[in-house]
Amino acid sequence: MKSKIALILCLTVLVSKAQNVYNLSVDELFRLGMENSTKIKVSQIKSDVYEEKEALAKIKKLPTIDLSVSQGYVGPVSIYDKNLSYLERPYMPDWQQNYSLELSQPVYQGGRIKNSVKSASIEKEIAGLDLERDKADVKLVLIRNYLELFKSYKQKEVFLENIKEAKKRLNDIKNLKKEGIVTNNDVLRSQIVVSNYELALEEIEGDIAIISQQLDVVLGLDENQIIVPDSAFLGREILVEPEEYYVQQGYEQFPELKISRFNIEKAKVDEKIVKSKYLPMLSVYAGNTLLRPITNVVPVEDLYMNSWGITIGLSYRLSSWFDHKHALNEAKYNIDFQENMREQTEQNIRINVRSAYIKHKEALNRVEVLKQTVEQAKDNYRIVNNKYFNQLSILTDLLDASSVQLNSELELTSARVNSLYTYYLLLNASGNL
Repeated sequence: MKSKIALILCLTVLVSKAQNVYNLSVDELFRLGMENSTKIKVSQIKSDVYEEKEALAKIKKLPTIDLSVSQGYVGPVSIYDKNLSYLERPYMPDWQQNYSLELSQPVYQGGRIKNSVKSASIEKEIAGLDLERDKADVKLVLIRNYLELFKSYKQKEVFLENIKEAKKRLNDIKNLKKEGIVTNNDVLRSQIVVSNYELALEEIEGDIAIISQQLDVVLGLDENQIIVPDSAFLGREILVEPEEYYVQQGYEQFPELKISRFNIEKAKVDEKIVKSKYLPMLSVYAGNTLLRPITNVVPVEDLYMNSWGITIGLSYRLSSWFDHKHALNEAKYNIDFQENMREQTEQNIRINVRSAYIKHKEALNRVEVLKQTVEQAKDNYRIVNNKYFNQLSILTDLLDASSVQLNSELELTSARVNSLYTYYLLLNASGNL
């Protein structure tokens, strides 16, 4: 069993050396994530689409210009009397031509065009905020995987140290067996401990490879690269502001709340658009027509006739009153709905900030408690280790003390990583991620 484990560890080391190693900082993590995330790319495309919609809405302010050109064969004309008896076949040119240029300019539509442009502008702003929200979501996923990778490396360090200590302890126990002080059972149990530690180390190496590959895919890196996080990141000092600060930041920065405010504004604009449908529309038309032949005279003249004119048109859609009440009520209800959504979002900000703030404080306190626990576990292991080799305790006590020390160190590593993650959750809840 031991030889197999040793072989596996050797192969793992050789594979690790053959693979590329990429040192990745948090700033680069976010930068590459923003550049390569498919979710961000989709949101960016959506933002670009709404920008084009705004441009199209603005174009409606400009006059509409229509140019038409037609040419065609004209068949012979026959004239009949009222009894459908043939009378004659007058002269008719074989070819007709029609060239027309028309221009129409809306003058007044009850503010429909202006409000449509404003509505499109608001939709563009909302799409931009959706992009910000998606960026924050991607950052949170990236930092979670990054910290998970960080935890795996720290666990690897803990197991390497404990494997080193366990092997040293095994050699000392073997020497005691040679002297006849302990039995072979102590040697076997110590070997099992070393084997278990080595298997756990192998699993951690596998976790590092898996998380690295996941990050490589998201960040657009070579999938065979093993990512190494910034070693100074875990020890960075974080200044935590009072809870009210993050609540106020959430009111000012949280994308969902900004979207809610824009939705209220858009709902009010949509109400104005609905109202404009019940107002008359005034437009100016101008056109020029060149046609051949002249067919409104008898006989037909095979000549070109050019005519132009300017018209002012006033139209009113009477049927709009059939749905006036329902359409207007729908618009008003939508305003009430969006205002309630904003209030709900504000409540969620307070709830989420409070939850994230408390959890972060708890995580920081847990780190401080576990620091003392680790020191106590180390002191306990040192005492029991001395007792064992002085024949004052049994191996079970020593292995229990070693297990307690290992678990306390692993818990401290997890607690430190979790304290950073809860901080990023707090930033996300307040719209600062």
